[in-house]
Amino acid sequence: MTRLNGESGSPIIAGVRSLYAELVDTLREPIDGLPFVLMGHLHVAGGIESEGAERRILVGGQHAVPHDVFPAEASYVALGHLHKAQAIGRDTVRYSGSLIPLSATELPYAHGVTLVSLDGTTVLSEHISIDRPVPFVRLPEAGDMRLTELGDHLTAMDLTSDLLINERPFVQVRLAREGLSPGFREEVDRIAESFPVRIVDTRVAAIPGALNDVTLADPMIRLAERDPEDLFKLAFERTFGVPPDSAHLDVFHQARAEA
Repeated sequence: MTRLNGESGSPIIAGVRSLYAELVDTLREPIDGLPFVLMGHLHVAGGIESEGAERRILVGGQHAVPHDVFPAEASYVALGHLHKAQAIGRDTVRYSGSLIPLSATELPYAHGVTLVSLDGTTVLSEHISIDRPVPFVRLPEAGDMRLTELGDHLTAMDLTSDLLINERPFVQVRLAREGLSPGFREEVDRIAESFPVRIVDTRVAAIPGALNDVTLADPMIRLAERDPEDLFKLAFERTFGVPPDSAHLDVFHQARAEA
């Protein structure tokens, strides 16, 4: 069996490769040359991730596997986990993606489903976009704004005031840090009450120079908005004066997977 460089040191990649090879070996005789589809919910290396919406689901510091863990005999490999519709490595290894945006970074995605047609050895796939039931909006479209500018941005959306609740757009607000008071979230809600929108997330610009743009001491950042691994690295370095090495991260990934 061909291995990628370094794979001998990764039992996770070797295990996933072995699993799919055994499945195909088991299928080979009963299917007798018929086309077949493999499925998997995992992270394949080279895929585009969505910041803030996807967890790394493998442990041991190896969160992604190469696309060639899937045997070439498979007519099509249908993957789940990454939210962007995309092919990985070859056209027949593909994520269908999520049906709607699950974070602000996914707003440009063309969410939908993938229609796959198998005709002997011919495989055709077509991405079918799904119209969003309501708009998903980031304010501002790029960068950050002062809290005092939020009302102007909401006014510029030019929404009908009598929109039903299930027709109101979802809005993520991105705020500059300067001038914010500890009660700024309540002020965001107060301003938004005058507009037919649903505020689903409010984020504050990161502190320049902070470890991975996060500090535990900052009252304006909620733990739910931060990646647990970033918090672990920060707490470790503050406690011991040095960043965690790979062995420490392996233990962290194991504990996180079991939590």
